[in-house]
Amino acid sequence: MYSRRTYVTAAGSIGTGLLAGCLGGNESGGEYPNDQFHAVISWGQGGGTDIYTRKIVQEIADNHDVGVQFENIEGAAGMQGLSQIYSADPDGYTFGPINSPDVAQFLIQEPGFSVTDYSYIGGYARTVWVVITSPGAGLDDFGTIADAYGSGDIEAIGGQPTGSPSHILSETMKGRLDIQWENYIAYNGSGPVIEAVASGEVPVGIVTETAAQDAQSQVNVTTALHSDGSGVFPDLPTYTDAGYDSAIDFMGGFSRSIVAPPGLSDNKQQTLTDSLKETLQSDSMAEWSEETGNAIKLTADNSI
Repeated sequence: MYSRRTYVTAAGSIGTGLLAGCLGGNESGGEYPNDQFHAVISWGQGGGTDIYTRKIVQEIADNHDVGVQFENIEGAAGMQGLSQIYSADPDGYTFGPINSPDVAQFLIQEPGFSVTDYSYIGGYARTVWVVITSPGAGLDDFGTIADAYGSGDIEAIGGQPTGSPSHILSETMKGRLDIQWENYIAYNGSGPVIEAVASGEVPVGIVTETAAQDAQSQVNVTTALHSDGSGVFPDLPTYTDAGYDSAIDFMGGFSRSIVAPPGLSDNKQQTLTDSLKETLQSDSMAEWSEETGNAIKLTADNSI
């Protein structure tokens, strides 16, 4: 399992003219941004949130000719990192990702602030959860997996921490699809779930399609947990293809956004939103999206 880690990368010097028109003033002097960004990622390395954030924020930093520090802060089903973003100085340099199901944690854990308190930068993608299985386990489709749980041949399933979106999804599957496992094994993000399934520590796991895309040599990707299917795996069967009603779609997919601490000035918030838009519309992001199957779409409507 991954522990808290900090990754620092020096940004290159390319693309400095792309965003010159949307730079705002900086209270410390000079144009904003003129210092290193700090991207707080509330999940472990190797998961979908980690992969998206590193790609997008690195592009933003490169376009502004500044560095970026990536910090994975795991724990409390994402709330550890989100709390750090909330309490950071609203200077325009600290921000990070939030996913739409994460908002449930604000009701469960009652951190003392609301998800609407953040400064909203913009949304960038929609992601679907997928089911992965251990190679050689003979669990090659959703029907076989369901039968194996029903007969007691397998008992455990892996996912993100208790109370996280994938845990809630797994419980929804038990209640609405009547797929019954005995033990839910919690890991800090999709990356560690993939490692556990690949090693045979657990036979089945629930991870994001983004994380699964980079793990096809380690695990079997068997099922999309949304009736619309997966953009990353367009030919992947869905759970409804196995004969189930579309009873878990409301948890089977989610939106991804970037937020900053409350109190961020309007001009810096707009600069970051404009930077995100420029990045998502760039040729390099389009090529990355096409190569990986990870969809990108800007939704900058100042809401989560």
